Amino acid sequence: MMNQLIPHPGTEAAVPDHLTVDQRVALWADLLDANEALLLAGLRRKIGPEGDLREAYRIWYAGQMEEHDRMMRRQAENLHRRGVCHGR
Repeated sequence: MMNQLIPHPGTEAAVPDHLTVDQRVALWADLLDANEALLLAGLRRKIGPEGDLREAYRIWYAGQMEEHDRMMRRQAENLHRRGVCHGR
């Protein structure tokens, strides 16, 4: 099932209303740190204990940026095509 980890609208976890702005920023920073830890753990598992984690990260990041660039090109091409089709 695609996107099975994405909750249905209205069922996602909410940020508690009582948090200050500083606490919300700290919560966000904690989530970023946890995300990075999960990514690095996944890469470590993939390359093994003797693998070069920095190199694995560089390779992963380069792949992410290639995919991002492809997506941006497709989006720009679609926007251009739509503009041309509508006489703009």
